[in-house]
Amino acid sequence: MKKDSPYRDLAVTQGLIAIVCFLLIPLANAFGPDNGHRLAGVLHGLGASLTMLVATYMWHAYYSYAKGLTQSVKRLEWRLLVTNVLVLATIAAGNWLYIGYQAPDGASEWFKLHAPFAHWVVMEYKEFTALLAIPFGIGASVLLRRFAGQAGLRTELRQVIGILLTLQWLCLFVGFAFGLMLAKWRLA
Repeated sequence: MKKDSPYRDLAVTQGLIAIVCFLLIPLANAFGPDNGHRLAGVLHGLGASLTMLVATYMWHAYYSYAKGLTQSVKRLEWRLLVTNVLVLATIAAGNWLYIGYQAPDGASEWFKLHAPFAHWVVMEYKEFTALLAIPFGIGASVLLRRFAGQAGLRTELRQVIGILLTLQWLCLFVGFAFGLMLAKWRLA
């Protein structure tokens, strides 16, 4: 029997603490001034953080799928479904938040006056790039479901699904990173 490293428990504990702290970042918005959209901001931030974590976790299932292991198909399907649902929920919360962003006294007006680049380039680019995660994720899900029995035989199919998942993750990452940047600019 192989003995685990004495530092394994410490590493797992540190990882769990990092995840908890990462998910608590959006809750900092709950202590700010109430602009009528506090709950939407917290839900959108929490959804974006959780979506990035789950999308990254989904990649672990893809690695075994890319090797051609047929038992990994169900695991990848499940994680991709959860990721797609989280993407849709985060976008719904973002649309709810967007109402306050575009309000006459909202963040959009502040950005247009103080940092036009933040609104016209970063916000608009972030918004449309993050929306592209939906077709990439759904496309990968459809291919995975439709050709699940042939995935072990067709390398091209696994590669196309890998490209779609990569594009989905990159779109989510751009939306997440630019969203953090916008929040930091507005709070500064």
